[in-house]
Amino acid sequence: MSALLLHIPTRMNVPTYQEVIGEGGAMYTVFVVELETADGNRQFIQRRYNAFLTMHKELKKDFQEIAAFNFPTKAFLRGASTTKEYRREQFDQYVQLLVKIIQSNPKKELPKPLKDFLSNTGKVQQTLHKSTLRNIVRVQNRPAESDIKTINQLMTKPTMFLKFGRRGEPHWRKFSLVWLENSRGAAVRWETKKKGKTPEIKITSMNELRFGQHSAVFARKKMPHLNSLSFTVNYTLPNGKDETLDLIAKHPDDFFVWTVGLRHAIANGIGASDVAASAWERAEEEADLELMAEIDDYDIFGDEDHGADDDDHEEEDDRLITTGNVMFSWGFNGWGQLGIVEPVGMDQHPMPAQVSGSACKLVDHGEDEKEKDMTQLAFDIQSISCGGNFTVAVDTRMKAYIWGHGSVCGGVADKHGGSIRRGDHVFQPSPLRQPFRAIPIALTAAGEQHALFLSQTGKIYACGINDSGQLGVGDLDDRGTPDEVKGCWADGETVKVVACGHSISAAITSEGKLYTWGCGMFGALGQGGTDNQATPIEVNTKERDMEVKSVSCGQYHMAAILTSKIDHSKSSGSITNRASTKVCTWGWNGCGQLGLGDFEDRLSPHIVETISSGGKIVEQIVCGSAHCAAVVNITMGEVELQGQLWTWGNGVAAMAKDDAPHSDIPRPFHLTKKGHESIEVFRVAAGDNFTLVLDDEGGMMLLGANPNHVSGKAVQMSLDLEKVGLQGVDGIVTEISAGGRHVSVLAPKRFAYSSLL
Repeated sequence: MSALLLHIPTRMNVPTYQEVIGEGGAMYTVFVVELETADGNRQFIQRRYNAFLTMHKELKKDFQEIAAFNFPTKAFLRGASTTKEYRREQFDQYVQLLVKIIQSNPKKELPKPLKDFLSNTGKVQQTLHKSTLRNIVRVQNRPAESDIKTINQLMTKPTMFLKFGRRGEPHWRKFSLVWLENSRGAAVRWETKKKGKTPEIKITSMNELRFGQHSAVFARKKMPHLNSLSFTVNYTLPNGKDETLDLIAKHPDDFFVWTVGLRHAIANGIGASDVAASAWERAEEEADLELMAEIDDYDIFGDEDHGADDDDHEEEDDRLITTGNVMFSWGFNGWGQLGIVEPVGMDQHPMPAQVSGSACKLVDHGEDEKEKDMTQLAFDIQSISCGGNFTVAVDTRMKAYIWGHGSVCGGVADKHGGSIRRGDHVFQPSPLRQPFRAIPIALTAAGEQHALFLSQTGKIYACGINDSGQLGVGDLDDRGTPDEVKGCWADGETVKVVACGHSISAAITSEGKLYTWGCGMFGALGQGGTDNQATPIEVNTKERDMEVKSVSCGQYHMAAILTSKIDHSKSSGSITNRASTKVCTWGWNGCGQLGLGDFEDRLSPHIVETISSGGKIVEQIVCGSAHCAAVVNITMGEVELQGQLWTWGNGVAAMAKDDAPHSDIPRPFHLTKKGHESIEVFRVAAGDNFTLVLDDEGGMMLLGANPNHVSGKAVQMSLDLEKVGLQGVDGIVTEISAGGRHVSVLAPKRFAYSSLL
């Protein structure tokens, strides 16, 4: 039993449960149980239905209240006559009854069946299944290769790898970068279930790191599907014997961090200051662990069996390995913006289709010949942005790609990218020409016919049409190849966020300042007038105690989220201390898209009171051509509503009804599943006249004018990727983007370890 459970729980609840598929196709019902003790400590554990049932059978012998409780049967759990929320509530009531029994006991002791239930370490063998996105999507951006300090700090946190050995099966182990006692230097250490000394390898004994599965150890159990996540560290033992450490990462981000970090450490060494975390970082890590932190690297459910001591014959629970992302697109493809090569005349693609990037395999990191197989990676996109008639994307190597209308795609590299063209338009994802291709790109933004690229170092580059100065390069000349934006921000201040609209652009700096440029029509730039601007100009939000968190651009309007300024040096590190937010809008208001209660344009930012008060925290806001959508969390006393969708503006897009009037104030849009269960929204994207919703289980809904039909009739429909039948894609979507009349999404390709044997 963990240290936390030595204390008596004062509160228990069941926030969620899910069905998982086990070995042999068996279906299990698995519940998440939240425990809280008197001192405020919290823990989350995962227990199967059978564990609940076993405890119930024992407890009802001694407790009349338990015997009287109508304990749910398996048939009840899987029946169609009730909603999932109602079924969850039954187990929630049951654990609350357990707490009452504990508190009514004068000795405040745990009954043995309950103690066994809480300390149970039985494993749940699971393969591919749906889970909440907050356990899949990473909460941090990948650092730059040059940011070794950050990379080393990430390596100090326990990271799961599949470790191969000279005998037996591969096993999951948690690895960490540590500083050894008595100034013996840095080492890589990992957990093992063997008794005795914890294994470790000093950095100074490491000789080389190689990508791929080339070692003799890997040769025993090769897994070609996971070649892109595999690497070997050659090291020398104190007796002079050469050995290898052979690992497969669970996620591409882990592979990047550890291979870059180890290669740098082998070549340059590593100091104690590079390994030790600051007090604030340690507090953050502790808070993350306590609250599960939406990070899938940790065994948050405590299901590991700590009783076994045979390292080569222990029973392993299956863990999902993310090999990369698969990109899908659908909608209008008249200029190739879907990245799908179709016969001439087939401009409409009503079903999601995989975007193939096979022509984009590049070797431009300078690896030697023996490792070229590792850099010839399949097309693996990590972020996407859909524009009016084109799409831009960034892959896992921070290389930018673009495809679609020729007005934006003039700078693609024909020789290296093998792009497929029809006239000036590009119908397949293609990299841009050098020297821009060598710049690591962190984020992109797409407008009607121009694009912005944000480098890892915080510089902005732009290409496309520039008739209103929307490129921000100081003139009105179009650019085929990205050119650097002439920013006026202070020295040491870098850009963190970029956004594009029809012919307008915006950026947020590291100091929370907002800059806009491009077409000033209707006051779209928020600078108090209607003049065009060919270079970025700072916007005055009139909220001195707040900084700009995010911004979105529509056709000729913008919306921004403001958050209260926080001194991070004085923060306790708790991730639960959320800053208050306000939303401000400006520009064209012909459909009420500013949400200010009227249809008058605004030349400068105005606060949208409806969603800036009353316990509302706005997590995300997006602009379509003439509407807005936001993800809002609401606190009302002890009631918390997470992931609520609010919309306003154009009636078709905001209300998903053909005859709906325009809405000049934000209104909640209640989404439900087939079982009438409320949908918690994770992210939204806005097209010209529709909204795309991503829920917290990776499902999608389309609201508004269907981009697949010329008629533009309003729809409210679910979208499902499971029907594409691609191995490793289980229907979960992690990122969405909407263009004028097309949609692109990313789905992780994930495999259970057992399925690869």
